[in-house]
Amino acid sequence: MTDDGAPLLSRTEIGGCVAFALLVTIASMILLPPAASLATGVLALFMALITLTDLRHFIIPDLLSLPAVPLGALANIAVFHGEDWMAGLSESLLGAVLAAGTFYLLRALWFHLRSVEGLGLGDVKLAAVAGAWLGPGLLAPACLASALSGLLAVLLLAVRPGRRIGLGDEVPFGSFIAPVILLTWGWRILDAVPFW
Repeated sequence: MTDDGAPLLSRTEIGGCVAFALLVTIASMILLPPAASLATGVLALFMALITLTDLRHFIIPDLLSLPAVPLGALANIAVFHGEDWMAGLSESLLGAVLAAGTFYLLRALWFHLRSVEGLGLGDVKLAAVAGAWLGPGLLAPACLASALSGLLAVLLLAVRPGRRIGLGDEVPFGSFIAPVILLTWGWRILDAVPFW
């Protein structure tokens, strides 16, 4: 809900996110085992909702980010560590703590240097989601891809006629992180699943 009590997304927008997640789930059933398809569909739903909400309102609701962390641990166990659930849980927890801790330190450092909030706490929590789903091994490429896609979007906006970007302008960074989490998860699965 927004400050005035209105919903963050319309029913049409939520329906579009659900339709996208169903499409991703159905498409992934062609290549992936059932657990991987279901996990991918769940992640697609959460990432679509987060992307759209952050684009519209510059927030990442806890209602979306916080449940996605334990769901990421469950998905990691089910898809990659079925024989050793403790290894999957450890990998997810390490990834979540490493990602959230790094983003929090960046946030604190930027605030200390500039007295301006550069990253919101929603971005920190979304980093924990990335760590839980991707584990520590894929965090660096996911963060790099998110940062580069955000930078490219800002550059494209900066050169657009009639639009100028200033240093004080906000960028919905979660809208760049969330799709990269989904794509990196897909890459991780396709790399690990034997097709022959």
